[in-house]
Amino acid sequence: GREMKRLTWFALAITLIATVFAAKTPYQAVLQHSRIRGRPHGPNVCAMQNIQGTDKKYFTNCKQWYHRKICGKPTVVSYECCPGYEKVIGEKGCPAALPLVNIYKTLGVVGATTTKMYSERANLQEEIEGPGSFTFFAPSSEAWAALPTEILDALVSNVNIELLNALHYHMINKRLTSDDLKHGTSFPSMYQDFDVHIHHYSNGIVTVNCARLVKTDQHATNGIVHVVDRVITAITNNVNSLIDTDDDLDTLRTAVAAAGLTSLLENEGSYTIFAPTNEAFEKIPPETLTRILGDPVSLKGTFALLYFHFCCHLVIIFWSRTLLAPLNDAFKDKSLAMTPDMKKLLRNHILKEKFSSKCLYHGQELETLGGLKLRVFVFRNSLCIENACIAAHDKNGRFANMFIVDKLLTPPMGTVMDVLKADDRFSTLVGAIQRAGLTELLNEKGAYTFFAPTNAAFSAMPPADLNKLMNPKELANLLRYHIGEEFLVSGAVTPHTRMKPLTGEKLELGALNSTVYVNRVPVVEADLMATNGVVHAVDVIVKPLRKP
Repeated sequence: GREMKRLTWFALAITLIATVFAAKTPYQAVLQHSRIRGRPHGPNVCAMQNIQGTDKKYFTNCKQWYHRKICGKPTVVSYECCPGYEKVIGEKGCPAALPLVNIYKTLGVVGATTTKMYSERANLQEEIEGPGSFTFFAPSSEAWAALPTEILDALVSNVNIELLNALHYHMINKRLTSDDLKHGTSFPSMYQDFDVHIHHYSNGIVTVNCARLVKTDQHATNGIVHVVDRVITAITNNVNSLIDTDDDLDTLRTAVAAAGLTSLLENEGSYTIFAPTNEAFEKIPPETLTRILGDPVSLKGTFALLYFHFCCHLVIIFWSRTLLAPLNDAFKDKSLAMTPDMKKLLRNHILKEKFSSKCLYHGQELETLGGLKLRVFVFRNSLCIENACIAAHDKNGRFANMFIVDKLLTPPMGTVMDVLKADDRFSTLVGAIQRAGLTELLNEKGAYTFFAPTNAAFSAMPPADLNKLMNPKELANLLRYHIGEEFLVSGAVTPHTRMKPLTGEKLELGALNSTVYVNRVPVVEADLMATNGVVHAVDVIVKPLRKP
């Protein structure tokens, strides 16, 4: 009894520590801890700590969890959906992934409604709905409300250019997840390339120009949204300029000049200075202060420059390429002889331009040396070019970039109906589609995922079930249950993935050992690409899962 309990708790603690430390970044470690604490409440539930008497709510780390305090202030624990998931009525936890939409709509999904409203007012809506790949540090509605009235009035007056400039300063012209926000990095914003500065602390706190990220990694089809707890402002002055213009720092200004530190604080770099006000200097006995101000050596010892970081970054763009490099396993069924077909295949794995994966967006088309146009698909946890999904980090060279992809690219050669007609395994299915009156649907423009039953799947059906399919309406309902309303390649399937079919409640997808399952039926061949969707072959008719 007691010994077994002790061992169970010890095993849980080891699992917790190992899981948390396996996370990529301090922020991810905190998020993982919150997930573990929320797990008893269902899938994709995170524990949150709300500081009492405020609207501030944060993911919880181990220390805060046990002390029930953040920065010494008492907290109340609540349980909410982890980023990217939502509740389903009648089910435990947060089993459904949020639909992926553009940045403008995502602002509403994550509750940044004031930023969404100001984006519309500043004529930014079209930009963040359209093509591109952006990172938007979106102030929460509370952050806008906390701005001094005169500043807010100046921004939202009829001169919308100021509001647009302010919003552009919250944006970066590429997709950056929390993993990309490294401590001490800076990125040019979309307002006159003014930099925004990132701090990613060991306790999991991430800030941009001192504004804390409170909801991170909210993915969109054309980028990513991070909700921040204040409106960020441009940092255009050096430290010395700030000291120079603040009347409360007159004595400090004298001390800096006497110490010969003025030029240092005007130089490029990143400094933290604890700046004593005039009032603080007044607490020093007059004779002591006079002695310090008259001794440059003592003065230099007084100032602690606690953090210094300097980065010089030069980017030179050349006329160059992007290589899509499949992993070794992708070639296991291919002859490596340099035949004309192999040359054509390889040329279609080289893009005519040099791209960063951070700048790709949903619906983008990329031209290859072989003349094909490849489509980009952005999913919640994956970025894919046609059927091949890209590894997390690019390999960057001077004249080219390389994307590691999980399989050989197979561009579409026709519609879903064309794909089925060209494959003898689907001859029974093609006849069934024609009898059910679905031919036009599978030829028209769209983005469908078809879990297509093979001839073997129909042959395995009990005679009674086959007889039901003589009724065109029954047949159409069965086939429509196999067709998802959205496009999904195998590399984008994660645990607890759900898809809405054309008929029926839901399809439940998962992946195990590189095999995709739909309602526990294995996909025997995935990613037969079409211009209006993708076909995944199944050898068993897919039926709704029985509710427990």
